[in-house]
Amino acid sequence: MAIAVASLVGTAGCGLMTGQTGSSGNSGATGSNAASGVLTPSSTSVAFGNVAVGTSTAQLVTLTNTGNKNVKISSVSVTGSGLSESGGANVTLAPRQSVTVSVNFEPTTAGQVTGSLSVSSSASNSVLEIDVTGAGFAQVAQQSVKLSWQPSTSVVIGYYIYRGPATGNLSKLTGTMDTTTSYTDSSVVSGQTYVYAVTAVDSQQIESPKSAPITVTVPSQ
Repeated sequence: MAIAVASLVGTAGCGLMTGQTGSSGNSGATGSNAASGVLTPSSTSVAFGNVAVGTSTAQLVTLTNTGNKNVKISSVSVTGSGLSESGGANVTLAPRQSVTVSVNFEPTTAGQVTGSLSVSSSASNSVLEIDVTGAGFAQVAQQSVKLSWQPSTSVVIGYYIYRGPATGNLSKLTGTMDTTTSYTDSSVVSGQTYVYAVTAVDSQQIESPKSAPITVTVPSQ
């Protein structure tokens, strides 16, 4: 029995996939000074890790007055590309009181960022410096080829997709039969050229000849 298979078409495209961000946990630090206020941060450093360009993330730093006198926080600022802060300024802390500062990172370019969170106050440690680090990275485009074909004019139970570097060198893309008339190949490489063909399979597991091949070149990123 001859099994007919219709023509195959394919287009190459890509979709953005984002990278995941990371954050480091805060470690406690305590201290006391009987003669004055002491400002103690919940963490002596802030490390954002890798953050995708165009996205933002934040970490919180808690400032606690661990001394025996009130502490007036006059200003909170941060240096470093893509870094900003909010909260904590113009606050008076009684002994054992705390305030939270949000340190934000929104990289605009790829690369390492080193900065500092600076807190000025009336505490004995009048200028508190906390190191801030992070790295921006460009989002990677995931390339893919979308294939579609007309259903076979014969009664079939599915299709096999073939791929290779040339018409005479095609092999099954997967060992699983596709029961639809479309397939997305996400295992392609940017800038490479691929040849595709499809076969139809009937209920007796008889496979048709390959369709006319098509050639698809994946765009370079």
